[in-house]
Amino acid sequence: MTTPRFSHLAQYLLCFSLALGSVAALAAEKASKEPKANADTSKAVKTVNGVAISQEQLNHFMQNLQAQGQQMGPDAEKMVLNELIARELVAGDARKKKLDALPEVKAQVKLMQQQVLVDAWFADYFKKNPIKEEDVRNEYNRQLESTKSGRNANEYSVSQILLGSEQEAQEVSKRLENNESFERIAQDKSLDKPSAAQGGKLGWLLPSMIVRPLDDIVLSLKKGSVSNPVQTNLGWHILKVEDIRKFKPASFEDAKNNVIKGLVDAKRKVLVEELAKNAVIK
Repeated sequence: MTTPRFSHLAQYLLCFSLALGSVAALAAEKASKEPKANADTSKAVKTVNGVAISQEQLNHFMQNLQAQGQQMGPDAEKMVLNELIARELVAGDARKKKLDALPEVKAQVKLMQQQVLVDAWFADYFKKNPIKEEDVRNEYNRQLESTKSGRNANEYSVSQILLGSEQEAQEVSKRLENNESFERIAQDKSLDKPSAAQGGKLGWLLPSMIVRPLDDIVLSLKKGSVSNPVQTNLGWHILKVEDIRKFKPASFEDAKNNVIKGLVDAKRKVLVEELAKNAVIK
């Protein structure tokens, strides 16, 4: 007897679907032999306690997985169907227990429904008004021109320590003046936990990527130098420029997807602002 091998898709699906896979298959066999409970079941690939799982649901689930980079193996459809069956088994029992009536569950369901509508609205807009290749190239050229001189000519390897008060920031500043390790203090004290875990490192940044007034501070620092404490609405920052290098822009083909994303995000913001102008918001 050979041991079945699971693909990355199997690992990606909810872990309980693996545990419930055989149970779900048995339930599906039983459900498929029972009378159909509603009109939609005539198009169902399976029913679970009378609730239909449609081919459309199955296709949509698989399309979402493909969009997220999952490889579709020969058993993908069967595995996804078992996942949908397992979900319906749990969801059905949740409905029996009236969990769908809980205020917090209702709120989450409302948010999910809202997100589906938002995604559908934007998808419909960009289907009718796609981003043009000409616009993408123009925006790339605009960004490229901005890096040839001035503020974005160089990129900076920046580290930071983010603190909650001026007093604490001044204390840390004195410790740095006494040659204590910037990296260790960042790990111990910084409120920005993702960068703190990296010893305060934020990576390579262009000044245009940094919030004001921190961008001006970075531009004023030499390689290896540390700033005085600077306040923003996030707290008190102490910055260190680890290194400086000439910025080398990506080619159009390499940058294209990021440029498109930027154009889409900017257009989404404009569209929402236009809706807000005609809305009644109290």
